[in-house]
Parts: sequence; structure tokens; C-alpha cells
Amino acid sequence: MSIETLDVLPPRTGEVLVRFAASGVCHSDMTRIEGARPSALPIVLGHEASAYVEEVGPGVDDLIPGDRVVMSFLYDCGRCYYCRSGHPNLCEVGTGMLRGGTMPDGTTRFRNGDEEIHHMTVSSFAEKSVVPARCATKIPDEVPMDVAALIGCGVLTGSGAVFNAAVVRPGDSVLVVGAGGVGLNAVQAAAISGASVILVSDLNEEKLAMACDFGATHTVNPSNTDPVAMARELTGGRGVDFAIEALGHKVTIRQCYDAIRPAGKAIVVGAAEIGSCCEIESLTLPFTEKVLTGSMYGGARPRLDVERLVNLYLDKKLRLDELISQTYRLDQINEAFHDLHDGKLARGLIRYE
Repeated sequence: MSIETLDVLPPRTGEVLVRFAASGVCHSDMTRIEGARPSALPIVLGHEASAYVEEVGPGVDDLIPGDRVVMSFLYDCGRCYYCRSGHPNLCEVGTGMLRGGTMPDGTTRFRNGDEEIHHMTVSSFAEKSVVPARCATKIPDEVPMDVAALIGCGVLTGSGAVFNAAVVRPGDSVLVVGAGGVGLNAVQAAAISGASVILVSDLNEEKLAMACDFGATHTVNPSNTDPVAMARELTGGRGVDFAIEALGHKVTIRQCYDAIRPAGKAIVVGAAEIGSCCEIESLTLPFTEKVLTGSMYGGARPRLDVERLVNLYLDKKLRLDELISQTYRLDQINEAFHDLHDGKLARGLIRYE
């Protein structure tokens, strides 16, 4: 990525101009940098952020300049089939915006001279951006902006896989594969939900130690111990009730499926490369009733779920400060992504203030 000076057009109807306070360093951006997921180009990346509202466009009546907000990278129009049926995380307009790199009306607000620059909905690797007002949720003054930024993606996605997709109950058993930013939030959500067994699998011993701090009851390094065998050993041979895959790799997706008990649920949160396929034994589907499913953005209903997560943080039940491994300036952004690629970060953070 390169740092450029762009023009930002004023907000239109239903939009706000925001000044960013902090932005998370996330694998979803890295997959676009590496070309593993297609992206409209040129583009301002960044999607996990906190910001201050600076200007509101026509029709915005729930935000005012000065408001502190958490950003959601998935726009929900409130009118399409998925929004009306209770799945705003699958909004037809919002997913189209991510593919096309535009605002809801199909246009962009960034310019480099006469050249249009695309959005990643939020585009938080910038000092300022115009975003849909529906993607900004107001937060209380007592929530630090650094930790607020993380809620917008990693926390919503990881905790949502547990709270919304799995609906973990007290006494359940959970396997989490991948102890990065998303996986650690799945771990602490499982602990908050009262899971009795929380097994975490990762190749990085430092991340496994961190998972214990976030509520893991057991850890396993797959380089020397089979996570599937350990999941069964901890559950009387049955397998775990739920497995959360937070890496996006066909091998670990299969591990999660094999690790769940009959009628258990394996939930894929990690984004695999386009065209990657995972094979499972077909006969296990009717005979075990295992469920292999996905969780887009943790099934989030951003404005409702952000409020709930903020309250958990203020009640000292959700740990966010401890997720931040390192902070960077904007001019260190490529260094931050090299550190992410090398497995050095639970969550890195670009700070603007």
C-alpha cells in the first residue's frame, strides 16, 4: 500500500463524514492486498474502526458532529429480503458494495484528481472518509477509542459466531481453531456463555498462552497433537458440541467437522481463498446429522450487537484492551501487515490521535 493525498467529496443523503481515531489491522484487508479475494482497484482499504462524526448529510437525524462511533463494514439497507428476514449481515446492497467498492448508490466519494478511488465501505486506512450513516453506531464517552475500533470487526465476528451462530449454553463444549483476533473473541464469548470445555488449537505457543488468559480451558498445538483426538478425549469420545474455524483453511475446516459430535455444529468464520474446496465424507451427513455452516460477520445486527458488546466491556466481562498487541502510525501500515502475516499480532492497531 502507498500513502496518497486524496480529495473527499461531501456526504450525500444518508451519509456522514468521519475522522478516524483508530483502525484495526485485519486479515480481511490482507487477503485483498495479496489478491486472494478480488477487489475493485484502486481502493482505500480498512474496515475495523472507531471515529468521530464531523459532518452529516441530508436525512441523517440520529448522529451529530462530535459523536463517537464504531464502524460496521457491512451496510444493511433495511429493505432487501435478507434485511427483512432478520439477516442484515447478508444484505444484498451491503455485499454488493463490498464487491464493487462503492457507496450504496453505486458511486464513490474519493478522488485522486479526476480518478475515482474505491471504498471498502468504511475505508479506515485514511484520516477521513464518507460512510453510510447506517454503518456508524454511537458509543458512550467512557469507551476508549482504541478498543472501540476492534468491536467493528474482530469482536463482532468472533463473539457473534458463539452468541449468534452457535448459541453456546452453559456446560457446552467448544473447539476454537485459530487464536488470532477473531478466535480470541470466540474464546472469551464461549467463556462468558458458560462453556465447560473450551479447547483452542493454534501453531503459535504465545497465542495459545494468550487464549488461556481469555478463558480457554485446554490448548493444543496441532504440530504435535491431533486436535480432533483431543476434542474427543475431552468429551468422553463424542466430540465437541461446537467448533469455530477462524483461519479459513480447508484442512482446519475439515478438522472442525471431524471434531464435532453427532448433531454438533462446525461454524466457519475464516475466509478461505476463492476456489478453495473442503471435502467431507458424504455418508456422515445423514448418519451423524453433523452441521457444517458459515458465519458471515458473526451474524451481526451491528447497532444492537455493538451496544451489547459495549455493555459487556463496561461491566468488565469482555476483555478488549488486552487484544491490542501493538500500535502503529499510518506511515507504518505496511510494517503492520508484515507483522500480521508473520503471526506476531493478536490485533494490531493504526492510531490517528
